[in-house]
Amino acid sequence: MPIRALIQRSRLTAPLLAAGLLALAGVIPARAHTVTVANMARGVLLTQAQCASLPQAVWLNVMGRDYCIRYYLSVAGGQNAWPAVFLQGDRLGKLHPSGAWLTGANEKDIDTDDLMRTADAISRQTGTTAIYLGRVGVEGSSGDHRIRHSTLELNVTDAALEEIKRRHGFKGFHLIGQSGGAKLIGALLALRNDIGCAVMGSAGLSEPAQQPRNGLEYFNVADAIPVIVQKRSTRMLVITDPADRLAAAQTQTDFVRRIRQAGGHIEQYLVEATDPQRHGVSGYARAAAADCMRNASPAEIAQNLQQLVQQRFAKASASTRLDTPAAMQPRAAAASAPAPQMAANVTPPVQVNRATPATDTKGVGTGGTEVAPAAEPDTPASEPLPQPAD
Repeated sequence: MPIRALIQRSRLTAPLLAAGLLALAGVIPARAHTVTVANMARGVLLTQAQCASLPQAVWLNVMGRDYCIRYYLSVAGGQNAWPAVFLQGDRLGKLHPSGAWLTGANEKDIDTDDLMRTADAISRQTGTTAIYLGRVGVEGSSGDHRIRHSTLELNVTDAALEEIKRRHGFKGFHLIGQSGGAKLIGALLALRNDIGCAVMGSAGLSEPAQQPRNGLEYFNVADAIPVIVQKRSTRMLVITDPADRLAAAQTQTDFVRRIRQAGGHIEQYLVEATDPQRHGVSGYARAAAADCMRNASPAEIAQNLQQLVQQRFAKASASTRLDTPAAMQPRAAAASAPAPQMAANVTPPVQVNRATPATDTKGVGTGGTEVAPAAEPDTPASEPLPQPAD
């Protein structure tokens, strides 16, 4: 879609909730409840009164439609005026052209306590305020998840951040995303001027926009590159598995290449995801974000990512030896095989280095780090979130 359509904001309104402003020192915990797959698949309806009764939610009117967007805010690890915000990937599986969800067996009901625990973990990891932001129609937010990847979902997400910022007196945000959530972050870069670190994992950043349907328009993040490269105060990181089966690595690397060609600075780190689809990199994205927020160098981030993968691989290998009969266990040589190489034209003319990201003439990471294979679930056991299906 035309770039001006992507970056043009609708007139958004966000009325104050009856509960009033919440000071960080007295954050009210989000009340736990279960969000069922059946409800999310139908679309979630909440009234303004119901939204106002929730301790962590904002009521928005965006493009003439009302939304209640849930967020799960934690100060378990510290707090300041620049929280880390996490956006999860798509849920509910694939969407049939008829509008029906093709929901897989891996889609589970969501206990919002799990979302709060994730926010707690991110807060401890980053040492500051953390927010798990519910996407439209899932994770406790109202609306229909069928609008995912549309400019409507983008504007709702942007409006939610703006109201949360106003309510809590934040100065800006560090954004961390997985897949569809990371794609939203890419587009938010064109809309906002208050993003510190933007870490995008397994995102389709250079995919042709879907054709308009049902009154919705869709976006291609790469169309906004001329605007994005002007945001010099934002540090952008892309986390890529070269063998990603759901968000092709080439769409991520092409975005990185085009950002650099337009004069922008961006870092890309090559990892190996742990799930069968080689898609779930949120653990790596969160680690990279924590490093970015403390102003770590690309070389430091690369080294820490490598150590993280090695730790996971060692733990998974030990688990495999315990659970698998000796005759069926893989040989050590196979387990220690290097991660697959990216295509030669991914980061020309820079050679990918295992321990240290390649740098351009300005010292900004250009190639990314290739790390040893990992074999542990991407979401830590302490955060039992159902895996997104995108």
